[in-house]
Amino acid sequence: MTPRGMGAARVGQALGLVPRQVRLAARAGLLDQHEDGTFDADCVARAAADQRRFLDALHREEPLSARQASARLHISRERFTRVARTAELPVVERQWLRRNGRDLEVCYYRTADVDALLPHVVADIELRAAAAAVARSQAAAKAARTRAYNRERAQHARQLLATRRPGAMGDPVETVLWAVALGAAHGRIPPRLRRFRDDTRARALAELVGQARLRPAELAQLAEEATGPALRVLPCLAKPQEVAARLGVPAMRVAEHTPALHGYIARSTLEELAQVPPGWLLLLRGDQELERVSAMWGREQELVWQQARERADAVLKDAARAVARLSDEAVAELFGLDPELAAALRPRSGRWSAAYVEELLRTRPIWLDDADAARAEVVRRAQSAERRASARTARRLGWRRVWAHVFGMPVEDVPETVGRPTQAAIRAALASPPRWARQADGGGATV
Repeated sequence: MTPRGMGAARVGQALGLVPRQVRLAARAGLLDQHEDGTFDADCVARAAADQRRFLDALHREEPLSARQASARLHISRERFTRVARTAELPVVERQWLRRNGRDLEVCYYRTADVDALLPHVVADIELRAAAAAVARSQAAAKAARTRAYNRERAQHARQLLATRRPGAMGDPVETVLWAVALGAAHGRIPPRLRRFRDDTRARALAELVGQARLRPAELAQLAEEATGPALRVLPCLAKPQEVAARLGVPAMRVAEHTPALHGYIARSTLEELAQVPPGWLLLLRGDQELERVSAMWGREQELVWQQARERADAVLKDAARAVARLSDEAVAELFGLDPELAAALRPRSGRWSAAYVEELLRTRPIWLDDADAARAEVVRRAQSAERRASARTARRLGWRRVWAHVFGMPVEDVPETVGRPTQAAIRAALASPPRWARQADGGGATV
């Protein structure tokens, strides 16, 4: 016979537990449960007799989230996650939540297992503190090496700057370059020198000035001392347009072989190059002339090809027109008619086009069945043309009568080519009478 057990509600009342705690106690094995889901009364009685021990055991089975576990151990959530992953802490429950459009997995850990992580937490804190100390010592050594390297680099840059500093009678290009580089490093370039700040040599020298790590006051003094000489020698520089016009070569190509700044070179250097051209300048001129001749030849070839294409297009158009038109003899042979009869059957355009003949071959009208039908079609077209001519003559006569009434003149004096007497045409004719109306006698009538 199956022993009688206690329901979950009675167990909760007896032990002071909520339903969730009752289920947790059953899942943890703290309370025995029968096959029908009821709880063993003797087990419940033993738990009630020593309720403090039972509640302590139940509390150790409580599931904790990562946030709750980190708060229990008084550590950060990141540290708890790292330690739990290292210690392979078992997960007793998983839940999926959806927040802000994302699916989040929440893991729960057993309270007793979380408390057992305390030695691992202490070890992690000590290991990370030791690693931080080692990193600080290594960082200090690295910083010392970096400072030594920067000092050596700055010393080397100062030595290079000492060799690049122009003298009182130096090249104007170098003088302006020195002032522009110092101004760019200092952040203040005189307005008249700003055109040179994008030059490659100026940017490279400005980077070298930055590597020298000069004190702000020293850099400002050097920039101020270099500005005056640079502005004074500025007129001694020839502009790129002047260089190109004098040497026949683009200024940027000349800058590849002689000291220059953004295409500007010293006028003395320009005079020397113009009077005694070096070999590289002669080669550049030859390349320039070759490019000019090649471009001219290309334009001429393009013109020749264009003319040839135009002639070919004209020939093709003529050929297309010739092919598109068929003679009366060819049409007569296609339909088995006499050439005279085919000539009488021409369309209103007066010529046999290939498209029209193709349409006739496809539709095969009745008047092309035999010669008699073709002659009947010729007679019908003649009668139709006569009717159209009669109607046109009668229509023209009616127009002439209206114009004759408008201007009060005989119908015979109105030309046969007169236009249709619309209201607008009559008003325009009354305002400015045509020649045939002015030559007639009598006054005009109004409409």
